[in-house]
Amino acid sequence: MTARWLACLCLAASLGMAAERRSVFPPGIKPAGPYAPGVSLGGYLYVSGQGPRDANGKFGDTPEANVRQALRNIRAIVEAGGLTMEHVVYAQVYLHRSVPKAAMERVWKETFPKNPPRREVFAAHRMPLEIPVEINAIAVRDMALRKQASRMVLPSQSGKPGCRKASGGVICTAAGVRAGTVEEQTKLTLAGLDELLKIQGYTLADVVATNVRLDNMDEFAKMNAAYGAFFPKEAPPTRTTVAPSAPAPSRQARGALYPALVSVSVLAVR
Repeated sequence: MTARWLACLCLAASLGMAAERRSVFPPGIKPAGPYAPGVSLGGYLYVSGQGPRDANGKFGDTPEANVRQALRNIRAIVEAGGLTMEHVVYAQVYLHRSVPKAAMERVWKETFPKNPPRREVFAAHRMPLEIPVEINAIAVRDMALRKQASRMVLPSQSGKPGCRKASGGVICTAAGVRAGTVEEQTKLTLAGLDELLKIQGYTLADVVATNVRLDNMDEFAKMNAAYGAFFPKEAPPTRTTVAPSAPAPSRQARGALYPALVSVSVLAVR
């Protein structure tokens, strides 16, 4: 066997390894639901929304301390995935009103002193476990993928129903507004997403990241229970969950529709 042939085999093997999906569960990171802290696939590392709880479940004493710990939690996932914070190319930042944007900016510059990732910042009414800040991220193994990563971004707080192409995959959004409870809406939403993905040639098993928007964070546990039944327990996607605004004033149906108690956007890739 020639050296050239061996080199080709090694290259093929490395490409195969790069395309293999891997869940990333670093020590000290405890998901608050049926999702993975990180998912590595095809040169990308997707990081679930991270709050400011440390390994002991404690918050920081200041807004800066909370942002800093959320970024430390992201760092733990990124490093467990074999990368560094320099490989982070995009982030979504959700802030409760108790965390001034200026405080977040100070910690952001401290964490990313040069070549900071592209970032979007949103106000959030509530987040899981009453955390005051939640940050998700996308990291790349090869910085040449930075531009493609910008097309892997999920809608943050709203999304037009349907699907659009992403780099090497598809992004789909749905909401189950024909049911009056968060459990039934979650089931309808994910069943609808499964149908949308199948039309595009994917399934929920191909989903690597989700963004969930709840009307009322008091129903987080109910959503979790319904959501978890739709994804493989051994390889769930990452997830970010927020309640963007105050709950709907009425949950009575108008015509055939209820208020959107839950909506979900997913990114599916292979």
